[in-house]
Amino acid sequence: MSRETLIFDSSVVGRVSWQGRGLRVDTRLVGNEVARFAAASWAVSIVTIAEVRAGYRIGGWGSRRVTRAELLLGAFVPLTIDDGDIEEWSRLMAAARSRGVKLSDNDLWIAATASSRGHALVTCDRDHERIAAEMPVEVVYLAPPV
Repeated sequence: MSRETLIFDSSVVGRVSWQGRGLRVDTRLVGNEVARFAAASWAVSIVTIAEVRAGYRIGGWGSRRVTRAELLLGAFVPLTIDDGDIEEWSRLMAAARSRGVKLSDNDLWIAATASSRGHALVTCDRDHERIAAEMPVEVVYLAPPV
C-alpha cells in the first residue's frame, strides 16, 4: 500500500509550521483528520511556491522570515507542471466557465496539479470547493479556526 499524497494550496501552507523534525499543521484545523495528515506525504504545486514567494516580496519580509518560509517550502515535495496538468487545467477552465464559476488561474493550476495526479487537494480557500465537482479527487476543505 502506497503512502497517500496530499497537495496543499497556499492557504494551507501559511498555516503549517516546523515542530521537531517535521512539518505540522494546527490540529484545530485538521480536526479528526490528524492521523491521515500525519501518515501522508505533503506536496505543493510550483504555483504555490510562486504565490508564497510573491507574498513575502510584496509584504517586504525580512531575511530571517524569508529564510524560514523557504525552509518550510523546501520540506514539501515540489510538483512541476507537466502535459497532464495542462490538459486538466484546460478541462477545469472550460467546465468552470460553462457553469459561470470564476476562479483565478493560480487556483486552477493548483487544482489541475492535484486532479491530474489523483491526489487530494487540501485548502482553506472556498474557491476550490466551487470546482470540486469537476475534479476526480477529494477536495479537503479545512475551515480556519476562529
